[in-house]
Amino acid sequence: MPRDYQRAIDFLENRTNYERFRQIPYDRMGENLPRLARFVGTLPLSRRAKTIHLAGTKGKGTTALFLEKIFRDRGARTGLFTSPHLFAWEERFAVGGVPCAADDLAETLLELEERLAAFEKNDPGGIPFTAFELSTAAALLLFEKKECDLILLETGLGGRRDATNICRPDLVVLTSLGYEHQRQLGSSLAEIAAEKGGIIKPRVPVVSGIGIDRDRLPPSSALGALPVFLREKTVTREAISGALSVIRRIAFDLGAPLFEPTRVGPEAAAAARNRIGSAPARCAQIALSAAELLAGPSDAVRRRAWCASVRDAVLPARGEILRRAPLVIVDGAHTRDSAASLAEGLEPLGAARRTLVFAALADKDVEGILWELMPKFDRVFLTEIPDTPRSLGVGELEPRARRVAAALSPDRAPTIAAEADAAKLFRAARDLPADELLCAAGSFRLAALAAAALRE
Repeated sequence: MPRDYQRAIDFLENRTNYERFRQIPYDRMGENLPRLARFVGTLPLSRRAKTIHLAGTKGKGTTALFLEKIFRDRGARTGLFTSPHLFAWEERFAVGGVPCAADDLAETLLELEERLAAFEKNDPGGIPFTAFELSTAAALLLFEKKECDLILLETGLGGRRDATNICRPDLVVLTSLGYEHQRQLGSSLAEIAAEKGGIIKPRVPVVSGIGIDRDRLPPSSALGALPVFLREKTVTREAISGALSVIRRIAFDLGAPLFEPTRVGPEAAAAARNRIGSAPARCAQIALSAAELLAGPSDAVRRRAWCASVRDAVLPARGEILRRAPLVIVDGAHTRDSAASLAEGLEPLGAARRTLVFAALADKDVEGILWELMPKFDRVFLTEIPDTPRSLGVGELEPRARRVAAALSPDRAPTIAAEADAAKLFRAARDLPADELLCAAGSFRLAALAAAALRE
C-alpha cells in the first residue's frame, strides 16, 4: 500500500458521509451543488470524454456495468464511478473494468486536497463538502488523468440534488422507479420521478427503461387484495403511467430527445439468460438501447458483439454465485422489485433445504422485500449489518418479518430465527451439506460480509 494511502483515504472518511446516516438529509445534499460545480470547474478537466449519467431506483449499477463492458470491448478506455463499495474505496473508481490502483487513488485524492485548499481561500465560507461530493470530484480528476474516453457516473441518491448532477452528460439513462427513500424523494411515484428526472439536461438524449413491461404491473384495483403493509409501496400501472408523464414533460420542456424501450427484446433476453432473476434482462435492454443511441445505428454484427459483452460482464453481488456445493448466492437486493427478480431466479434452483440470511438498512421497504423472498425459503436468519447506524437491529427486524410470515399461507411461511452476528452465520455456512442453498440478500454490505467470510 502506498505510504500516503491512509492519509488520502482519511481525506474522504473524515468528511460527512451520508451513507452512514440513518436518515439522509436530502434537502441539504443539494445546497452545495453550485459550489461543488465551481470547485470542479477549477480542476484540470478537458471534458473530452463522453459521459453517461445514470439514475433509477434499481438497476443503474447493473446497467452501468453492462454499458462499460460494451464500450470497453469496442476499444474505449472507460471510467466507471459507482457506490457503495464492497471492500475498498478503489472499487468506486474503476478504470478499464477494474478498480483503480491504490497509488493512483491516493495520488488523486492528495492532489484534490491541495486544490481544495486553494479553492477555499478564494471561495470561503461555504458548506464543507461531503465524502460523496469529494469522491465525485475525485472520480472526474482520476478519469482525466487516466485519459478515459468514456465516463459512466451512477447517482448515489435521487438525482436532482445528487453530487453527480454537476456533470455534463452526452447521454442520460433512467432505469426504473419504485417506492424508496420516500422521506427524501417524495411520497408518490410522480414526485420520485421528478427527482430522478432531475438529471435530464437540455437537448441531451435520454434512454428511459421505466416503462418496460409495465403491463405486467397490477392495476390499482388489485391493491385491496394485498396485506395492508404492502399497499402503499406496490407500484401499479396507474402510478407508473403518472411517473412516465412526469419524465416526458421534463424531457419535452428541456428539448431532450426521449427513447423508451417498452419491452425486453429477444437479444437482451438471450444475453441475460444465464443471470439469476429477471432484472438483468431489463438492464440489458436498457444498455443495448443506450449503446445504440451513443454509438450510432447498429447492424447485426455490432449487436451480436454488444450482446456478447453483456453476457460476459461481471456483476458483483448481483445474483453472484460464491460456491456451488453448497450453492451460495449473494445479492444486494434492497428493493421489493429487485427481491422479486431474485426470487424468480431462485425458483428453478433445486436444493434439499433453502436458507436466507437477511439484513436491511432502516430506510428500506423491509416488508415488501421479505414478502417476495420468504416464500422461496425453508428458513430465514435475520441479522445485522455491522459498523453502520443505518442497519436495522434484529430486535426491530424480527417483528416485521413475523408480520410478513403471518400474512403468508402456512405452506409458504419459513421458520424465522435471529442472530445479530452475521459473520458467525456465514462461518457456519462453510459446513452446510452440499445439496443445500444459502442466499444472503437485503444489502450490498451484507453481501460483502458474506463474500469475505466465505472466501477466507
